[in-house]
Amino acid sequence: LAASVAVTSDGGRARNRFVAAGPGGELVTYDKRHPFTYADEHLEFEPGDELVSFEIDGLRVTPFVCYDLRFGDDFWVQGPATDLFVVPANWPERRRRHWSALLVARAIENQCYVVGCNRVGNADGLDYSGDSAIVDPLGEVLATASGTETVLLADVTAERVAEVRAAFPFLQDRR
Repeated sequence: LAASVAVTSDGGRARNRFVAAGPGGELVTYDKRHPFTYADEHLEFEPGDELVSFEIDGLRVTPFVCYDLRFGDDFWVQGPATDLFVVPANWPERRRRHWSALLVARAIENQCYVVGCNRVGNADGLDYSGDSAIVDPLGEVLATASGTETVLLADVTAERVAEVRAAFPFLQDRR
């Protein structure tokens, strides 16, 4: 079970925190590294400073939050040791093409799964279309949904990530 929530940091400012609870009661947190300055988020939220990964049922998982999706360099750092990126988000409908394209790009360039969970509905004059998706290591969208709250399901395995990386050993060429 995973979500992102606003929490108060030790310094008294807010942080946008990813929280995951594992089946054995494990708790993992990651603080969003890139506040969305375009909407003045940096005035209220302080950035996190660490990249985080964890393992669940043999799957190496790395979380990011929302706007972090635009910063491929962070994904590249974690990519070789990641089977699945998870990105909860709050992307408005008017940038839905960016959201969808970046989910696929992160999967292709890191040869791993990407799960993007985006809000739906409207608030503060903005519409949110969802466009949540599960993308495989070759960039194929395995499941997606727009405009409604729903549950998406797809099989994701570390073995498939290893197969793709062995067949197309592109990650070794990064510098």
